[in-house]
Amino acid sequence: MRRWLAMLSYQKCPLILCGALLGVIAGGAGLAGCSSKAASPQRKAPEPAVPGPSVPSRQPERPAKPVARESAFSTYSRPEYGVAFRYPRNFALVEQKAPVERETSMEVNDSVESADSQENAPEDSSGARSQAELESEEPGAVLVATVVVPDDAYPNTTFAGGSLQLAVNRYLTAGTCRRNLISRLGDSNGRSGSATIQGVEFAWADSDEGDASTEFFERDYAGFANGVCYELFLRVGVGAADGTRPPDEKKILGHMEKIVSSLQFVPQGVSVLDRSPSGPISRARR
Repeated sequence: MRRWLAMLSYQKCPLILCGALLGVIAGGAGLAGCSSKAASPQRKAPEPAVPGPSVPSRQPERPAKPVARESAFSTYSRPEYGVAFRYPRNFALVEQKAPVERETSMEVNDSVESADSQENAPEDSSGARSQAELESEEPGAVLVATVVVPDDAYPNTTFAGGSLQLAVNRYLTAGTCRRNLISRLGDSNGRSGSATIQGVEFAWADSDEGDASTEFFERDYAGFANGVCYELFLRVGVGAADGTRPPDEKKILGHMEKIVSSLQFVPQGVSVLDRSPSGPISRARR
């Protein structure tokens, strides 16, 4: 009996040790598993973004439309003479009335034209001709319009006025129109030449005249179109030197020639608005 108990206790002891060992191993594995899980914590899922207030998209700004500026030029037209031109708005324009056609006597017509010229006479400071003065120089010529340069256009100078006049003469031919200009000026010893304005050939000539107080520089044009002799008279007055500097008469004439270069010759039955503006003056000198 004792022998059997001894054997039983001998066999049982290793089983207890084996169980204890297995328990120790299992516990270590469990601790290792816990420490491994503690070392790498779980990642939190990203929170969904909360949409903020929507910002309206900005449209590209449109450039502001430029304010329409009033043209610095006015247009003058005389359809019965087939002519039109542009002139600065700040220049005064005097339109002469059309004289009565010469159907009765020269004496009656002279009185009518003289009355019209007095009623529409430009200022004396401009140096412009009246209808009576033009008629005495060139029989048959009719003054159409006068553009007057303002007296204060060239301050602090001895500028004494300026004007541009348009006249027509139906009694001259294409040959005598330009020749009459040169012969009328006589021996002025001024420059002369030819110019082309909107396809129409013009003769031009310079002259000067005056008195003790004012000297006038003049440039005249004559050209034939539409069966009419068109004439233009440009005048610039320069006062006597009194310590004030004189104006540049050539520069002033250049400004007035911009009016000349805008001339449009319109055949009868064609509107001025249907014609393209003329280009600059092409001038030849002699």
